[in-house]
Amino acid sequence: MHSFLDKIVKYLKRSFSDPVYSLNGLTALLRGSLYIVYYRLFRKNIKIAFPFKAFSKVAIIGPGAVKIGKSCSVYKNVFRGLTIVTSSSDSVVVIGERCALGGLTIRCDKRVEIGDHVMTANSLIQDSFFVNKYKTKPLYVDKLAPEPADISIGNNVWLTLGCILLGGCNVGNDCVIAAGSWCFKSKTDDYSIAIGNPVRKTLPIERLQRLKGIS
Repeated sequence: MHSFLDKIVKYLKRSFSDPVYSLNGLTALLRGSLYIVYYRLFRKNIKIAFPFKAFSKVAIIGPGAVKIGKSCSVYKNVFRGLTIVTSSSDSVVVIGERCALGGLTIRCDKRVEIGDHVMTANSLIQDSFFVNKYKTKPLYVDKLAPEPADISIGNNVWLTLGCILLGGCNVGNDCVIAAGSWCFKSKTDDYSIAIGNPVRKTLPIERLQRLKGIS
C-alpha cells in the first residue's frame, strides 16, 4: 500500500514540475486504453494488458494470437510505433511486461516470444528468412527457402538501433544486440553482447567491463 502511495506522490510531484511530460503520458495512456478496447471488441486473437501506453501508432495484422503484457509502452523511433504481422492462425507472438517498444516490427509465422523489461529501437524480429516464404525460392538453387524457426528473447534485453533477429535466434537474459547486428540461428548467452553482421560470437559483458576497468 505504501509503495503505491509513494508512486502517486512521485507522479504528482513530477506532474507539477513538468506538466508537458504528464500530459503526454496521460494522452499515451488514453490512446493505449482505446487500443485495448478496440482489439478486445473486434480482434479476439489479440490481448493487451492494462495499463498500455501508446505514444505512437500500433498496428497488429493477421490471424495469429498476440499477447502483450501489462505496463508496456510504444514509442516513436526511426520507424514509428509497433507493427506486428502474423501470417497464419497458428502464429503466436508473446510480449512480456514493462517493455519499451520503439520502432519495432515483428513478422511471425510460427512463434516469437519476448520477455519482460525489453527495450527496442528500430528493430526487426522475423522468424522466417523471407517475408513470403511460400512463394519464395532462391535463384539458381533447387532448394526451398529456409523454414521458419521460433525466436526467443529473455528478460532485460536491449535491441539497439537497426538490429535484425531472424528465425532460430535464442537471446538470453540481460543481453544487448549491438546496433546494426544481424542474428540468424544463433544463441546469445546470458549477460552478453552480440555484435556482427551476421553475429558469429558473443562477448560477455563482464569481460568488456574488465577491459574498461569497471570491475
